[in-house]
Amino acid sequence: MRSAAAVLTLGTLAVLAVPRSVSAIPAFARRYEQSCTTCHQFHYPRLNALGRRFQENGYQLPDGAEDPARARRTVEPGTIAEDLAVFKEVPLSVRGQVLGVIPIDAEAQDQPVWDTRVFSYLAGGGSVARDVSFFMSFTPFPDAVLHQARIGLHNLLEDWIGEGTLHFRAGALLLLDFSRPAHRFLAPAPDRIGAVSVGQNLFRLDDPAFGAQINGRPGWGPLHYELAVVAGDPGPEGTERDDWKDAFARASYTLFHDTDHELLLGALGYLGRSDIQTDLGGVVLAQRDDFWLAGGEVEWDIGPVNLFGMGYVRRHSDPLPDGRTVWLRAYRTEAHWLVHRRITASLRYEQVISDDLPSLRERALTPHLSYLIATNVVAAGVARLDLRDMDRGSVVLVLDAAF
Repeated sequence: MRSAAAVLTLGTLAVLAVPRSVSAIPAFARRYEQSCTTCHQFHYPRLNALGRRFQENGYQLPDGAEDPARARRTVEPGTIAEDLAVFKEVPLSVRGQVLGVIPIDAEAQDQPVWDTRVFSYLAGGGSVARDVSFFMSFTPFPDAVLHQARIGLHNLLEDWIGEGTLHFRAGALLLLDFSRPAHRFLAPAPDRIGAVSVGQNLFRLDDPAFGAQINGRPGWGPLHYELAVVAGDPGPEGTERDDWKDAFARASYTLFHDTDHELLLGALGYLGRSDIQTDLGGVVLAQRDDFWLAGGEVEWDIGPVNLFGMGYVRRHSDPLPDGRTVWLRAYRTEAHWLVHRRITASLRYEQVISDDLPSLRERALTPHLSYLIATNVVAAGVARLDLRDMDRGSVVLVLDAAF
């Protein structure tokens, strides 16, 4: 209870201490002179429906609305706007966090009662020319999911099949961005079901994969599809360990499309292989782990409430030195509530179940409350609760800003 009281007190002080005059917004919002909430649900980094379509379309507005923004390059001479114009078109954004971490049981975790941490990353992207885009992100911190780089060609064969129907991307792709991985969650918390790796196979859903993808939303309608071929398991040195290319497919359909209560239903599948070599005291054990996963998702907007659920089944034929087959199931449910235009609350529950490998079992609960200080500055309090071992949990206070 003392820790909880300290968290509430420090959280209040953090909110009050930050000035309300901050008004800078990241690269895309600067270019189009829009608030970050135009493309983000509740507050960044979660994307709303418009944000997802903006991303799919190569970071450009559809139906020719991009042309005026692309043509707008002049400003009134002799004004402050002229001096600052160069910064307006720089396609880079920086996001940073200052975190205070309070372990629920510091002695059990062998950590200090109060620990401060810093995290940041650089992202850049945009439409280079009509229907040509790029995106990159990088962090000096060890978070591989944020190391992305890709190029895109958009609205291919538009005159024959319509705008929005066929896009192409290549590079280091994050296939499962829709699943709300750690960098899309409203609060800084680990992604339990996305970070699962099995045995010697280092494949994780959250990691970017080198490859190529086609995707589209025919006629900007309710159907969306993705098909990709990627390198797959990167191996311990970050290089591909086999010549086999993994395949990924996903399709979703949105009921009540273009309303404020959209209901999205989706299905996905992944087929992969990893050639593994394990050195057992001078004896090299060679294995081939063929694996697949299949699952689905549901998301429903109900006014100020957003509900999300995702689950998948995964099978690995030979990921362990003893040759066992491993099955696992993973689930995630989330509820987000816009309490006030500046206050958002959420609750996330995750579970990983494996009867074949007990070390994979996970159960976590993450309640969160955030306050939008400015369009690009958020203060939040998060409880990371490990339901299998409450002593491993922690409470996090964070000040998050994007520029």
